This record gives sequence, structure tokens and C-alpha cells, in this order.
Amino acid sequence: DLRAIEPVIAHELTHACLSHLPIPAWLNEGIAVNTERRLCPPTSSAGTHPQQMHARHQKFWGPREIQQFWSGKSFLRSDEGNELSYDLARIIVSQFGTAWDRFRPFVLAANAADGGASAAAEHLGVHLGDVVSALLEQETSMQWEPNPAAWIGAPDRGAFSGG
Repeated sequence: DLRAIEPVIAHELTHACLSHLPIPAWLNEGIAVNTERRLCPPTSSAGTHPQQMHARHQKFWGPREIQQFWSGKSFLRSDEGNELSYDLARIIVSQFGTAWDRFRPFVLAANAADGGASAAAEHLGVHLGDVVSALLEQETSMQWEPNPAAWIGAPDRGAFSGG
């Protein structure tokens, strides 16, 4: 059934279109998931209720896990962190994408090396740690900001890195 693979095609074609940009994994995946949902809206309402998903996010994300998210490593997890990474990226990109005149230059300037932090500050006027702490209803703290010094290895751009 072609309808079953249409979302996958939309998602992967989005990655192909973005592969030339050095953007962080969370931004790449967030754009891909939002594009997938816009072009191929989910037909089933089955799944986790938004309040349940929010509670899962609050329980899962801590300082170590959020650094994995900013570095792209959390998208490679084999536990619920994988699903929550895609969902957190979807939420952040959905919010940022509402202001296209600022979102586009942000995407073009974002770099995986700092998790997109400098581009977010310059083009969106936000600190990524503040955005995540607000979403998770946590106190604002530097522990939520992308911190490349705390990352294990180079940032991961995933299978969509083009090389």
C-alpha cells in the first residue's frame, strides 16, 4: 500500500534536500518530521495523548540527555530516547517555523558544531536552552544549552549527512 510509505518518502526526500547544509541532527529531523506530517497527515488518532507525551518528555530529559539531543546522539538511541528525540525536534521546529522570515535564515546559518545555538541567538533571538527548559517546564539553566565541550565525540548528523 503506497499510502503506508508516503510519509517515509516525504521524510527521506526532505533529508536529501537538506543534506548539503551542516545543520544539527535535531533541526534536520525536526524539519523532516514536520514536512512528513504536513504532506502526509497521520490518519489515525491512535497513539500517545499529548499530556502523556509531555509527561514522558519531562521524565526522560535531563542535563546528560539534552546534550545527547543537541549533539545528535540521542537520535541513535535504542530506547524511548529515540522516539522522544524526534518528537522534541518536531515541537521545536514547529514553533520556530511559524516565523518563516526568521526561520529560513536560521536554518541556513545553523551548524551542527554548536547545535545551532549561535544561529538561534542571531536569527531567532532565543537561547536554545531557554526554549527546551520552557517546553519541559524546568528552571532556566546553562545545563540546557548546547555545550559541545560536554559531547562525546563530534556532533552526529546521522545517515542523512551525505557522506
